[in-house]
Amino acid sequence: MRLCFALLLLSLPAWGASGKYLTWIDQHGRLHNTFVGSEFSAQQEQARQQVEDQDRLRLSGDGGAGGLYPVQSGTESKRRYFTWVDQTGRLQSSFYANQVGQGGNPRDYVLPSGERASDYMDADVLEGRGFVRSENGNPYYTWVDDQGRTHNSPISVEERAAMFAKPSTVSKIEFNEGREVNLSGKAQQLPGLDGAPNEAMRRLLGDSAQVQGIMREMQQRCCLQLTDDDFIELSVEEPRYEEMNSFSPSLALPTGKTSYAAFRLPRSQRTYGLRVRSFANKTVVYPSLLFLNEGKVPTRMVSDAVYQLHPETWYRYAFLEGTVAIRPERGERYVLLITTSEDLAQATLDNQPFKRPLQALTVDEDGLQQHAHVQEGAFELAIVR
Repeated sequence: MRLCFALLLLSLPAWGASGKYLTWIDQHGRLHNTFVGSEFSAQQEQARQQVEDQDRLRLSGDGGAGGLYPVQSGTESKRRYFTWVDQTGRLQSSFYANQVGQGGNPRDYVLPSGERASDYMDADVLEGRGFVRSENGNPYYTWVDDQGRTHNSPISVEERAAMFAKPSTVSKIEFNEGREVNLSGKAQQLPGLDGAPNEAMRRLLGDSAQVQGIMREMQQRCCLQLTDDDFIELSVEEPRYEEMNSFSPSLALPTGKTSYAAFRLPRSQRTYGLRVRSFANKTVVYPSLLFLNEGKVPTRMVSDAVYQLHPETWYRYAFLEGTVAIRPERGERYVLLITTSEDLAQATLDNQPFKRPLQALTVDEDGLQQHAHVQEGAFELAIVR
């Protein structure tokens, strides 16, 4: 028995030393390993020769091969081709689009493998279907609910295709919400549920009589005394960096005495955004925005919109950020950055304080750093479209 087994081993061919295996996937998605042996190079050369012959016929000018690949006006016509490996491990390359020149349907072209071109889906068509083939069934996504149960929810071909669609060059601006007081004389709209005013928002904004009083007093105190030279032109090309300090002008408004920075807004036919960043260095300016029309009459005041805090890092200070909607169609032409007495009485809490080298970090018992609201500080304004 030992002798027979040894002879069996000696009689096996030495395929592993001289042969090669070609790994390929068939049309059903199954993985195959095909032994190609010593004739692999010959098969590769045969495939390359086949491609060269087809190109020579296509570029011959007289159509060659019954005019299967015509050339019009002496120039190379557009074609489609694809390369694949058949079941015997041979490399195949075919093109068929030029049959359109003879009035034939390229989808009816029979490939050397015996299959029709219609069996293959164009890449742009497949992308439009969200890369979903009919033989693969309907697409779905898997998610887990709040109780830990797994669900499979179907998704339409159109919804999946939208996921792969190229993003639009026009980005949608995400405006920050805040307290808005309309000074144009219209009735104040308060947020609420199911059309009913929210009581908390009533207390926050005050009753209608108080708002009307603020409107009249604001229009009396501001801002007809300002001239065109008092306003800084905002550019749509680059941000504007400014500071409010002890030399900045001030106004006595119903919301309290305040330093201010005045800006002229770009003209436009549609709504755009004004991004405001107020930098924090222990203290911070918590700004409100007062909008004026062409006659420098207040029309709208927005507060509590610049509130997103970006923590300090080793290369920048912390800053508050917000993007407020500008409505040129309502006549908004100028904007004043101001502070209110209500905002000055509060502070911004930072839950990610940064420890600067050689400086002590002051935090409260909860580990929060307080940035007091003041009237002097630096900020940046940018137009967002």
